[in-house]
Amino acid sequence: MTLFLCKLWPYLAGGLIGWLLAGWFARRLKHSEAPVETVVEKEVVKVVDNPEHVALIGKLEGENSKISALMATISDYESSDMRVIEKEVEKIVEIDNPVLLARIKKLEEENSRISGLQNQIKDLESSRSTETTEVQKIVDNPKHIQRISSLEDELSALKKGPTIDLKAARSAGIAIRSENDLTAIEGIGPKINDLIQADGIKTFYALADTNPATIQKILDNAGSRFKMANPGTWPDQANLAANNRWPALKALQDVLIGGVYPDGASVSSESKADKAKDTALSGHKKPDSVSSTTLDIDAAKAAGFKVKPKTGEDDFTVIEGIGPKINGLIHTAGIHTYLELSETLVEDIQKILDDAGSRYKLAKPGTWPAQSEMAATNRWDTLKAWQNELDGGK
Repeated sequence: MTLFLCKLWPYLAGGLIGWLLAGWFARRLKHSEAPVETVVEKEVVKVVDNPEHVALIGKLEGENSKISALMATISDYESSDMRVIEKEVEKIVEIDNPVLLARIKKLEEENSRISGLQNQIKDLESSRSTETTEVQKIVDNPKHIQRISSLEDELSALKKGPTIDLKAARSAGIAIRSENDLTAIEGIGPKINDLIQADGIKTFYALADTNPATIQKILDNAGSRFKMANPGTWPDQANLAANNRWPALKALQDVLIGGVYPDGASVSSESKADKAKDTALSGHKKPDSVSSTTLDIDAAKAAGFKVKPKTGEDDFTVIEGIGPKINGLIHTAGIHTYLELSETLVEDIQKILDDAGSRYKLAKPGTWPAQSEMAATNRWDTLKAWQNELDGGK
């Protein structure tokens, strides 16, 4: 008990002293002034998350995560036997292309001449006098244009042929009503005249330039009523009419019957074409059963012809428009007698001339077969009368 009291007395003494002090302070506060309230600011720190810091932390944490893997790799190397293993790794060392370097060097050497060449050009330009270069400029000369127009008009008139002399035609005994009246041609009546003109052949000049075969086709297309018409001599007659050679046309028509020679020597081109088989020259045939009448040389000379016949070859120079060279060409082509020449198509004779060259381009063989027919039948006087009106065989 005594031990208990000895341990308790300090606590009791302390409590008594505390009670006395509390009473004293109470009395002091009871007699003091009332307290005054004052506002005192107190700084309080608030922690916030900076976005940049957050992003940086995320990046660093990502890198930090690699540390463990790196440490593990180091540990593996340290725990294993350390052996030196050589591994060949190519290290590319770039050097300049020697080909390009050589090319650059060569170009630099060549270009070093540029300056000298430029100076040389300047020296030449300064020493050379100024030269004027003539440049041709094509212009249309009004005089030339007018001349061309005039020539074209003349050519157009020439194609139409000379103006038909109706008075001269009637004086020669040709019945003609107008300058384009094709009934003046022996063998052409009013109906055939209309047919031909309806086909575009409206003048003597146009008819003279038309092949008999073309005319025959016009007649054939018109029907059987015109099958007896034979246009073989119509272009020849029209040629004489177009050139106002009315006496010559009259002389020719005097020996024609319906536009055809009495012995039928002047037949259509289509009929002659049928006779052209088994011959070296198209349109020419040596007759088998028909022979030429024996030439009357005396009658020919009496009519004014200088006939120079050879054995087996007639002298074609008696034909108006045929000279010695053309005579030789025709004989070379295999045509040796007047009868053979009379049965040869005009276009085939023209081909012989064309093949011989341009020197014969002026020759006009249009009347040669008809003239040859007269010579073959010894109608020398008639041939002479006709040739007196012809001009070079036209």
